[in-house]
Amino acid sequence: MKTFIKFVFCKLLFHVHYYNIENLQKYDKFLICPNHSSVFDPFFIYPVSKNLSIMAKSEIFKNKLVAKILKHYNVFPVNRTKVDIKTLLHSLSIFKNNAPCELLIFTEGGIIKEEKDIGKKVHNGAVFIASKLEIPIIPVFITRRPKFFSKIKVIFGKPYFLDKDLLKNKKVLQDESHNLIKNIYNLNQ
Repeated sequence: MKTFIKFVFCKLLFHVHYYNIENLQKYDKFLICPNHSSVFDPFFIYPVSKNLSIMAKSEIFKNKLVAKILKHYNVFPVNRTKVDIKTLLHSLSIFKNNAPCELLIFTEGGIIKEEKDIGKKVHNGAVFIASKLEIPIIPVFITRRPKFFSKIKVIFGKPYFLDKDLLKNKKVLQDESHNLIKNIYNLNQ
């Protein structure tokens, strides 16, 4: 499947260029947190990952066949309208064994189409998970609103750790989530 996705989505339909890909090899367990402006964004990350799980909106799991395929490829649902404890516990359990693993979370919580909306919607899940498990976050910038047959940049930022103490203060957690969004978009400068 990785070969198929890499050829079709990263070479044929889009011309994906990866930058700082070595940042994915520094740790065995980490979160990948990209911006999100297109349904194709996960397809640009998947081919360069090792053991990737993806958190995706629960609405795409309504069709049983689609849900079965997604679950086969380690994609699991999240309810974006409330705190989803079941998804949080599943996210934490992904990292329990000693095998290398990566979790892709779109911190913006959905596709951001308009530039004016960047940074307005921010979810704390990624920052919470990274702090709780003391694993690094790798911010990623993906070219916004990609067009077919155009060049797409996927820029991996440096992995960074968050202080576990930020879990004690909801305001600090929210501030750090906003900082993550800023870090992601600053990669494109």
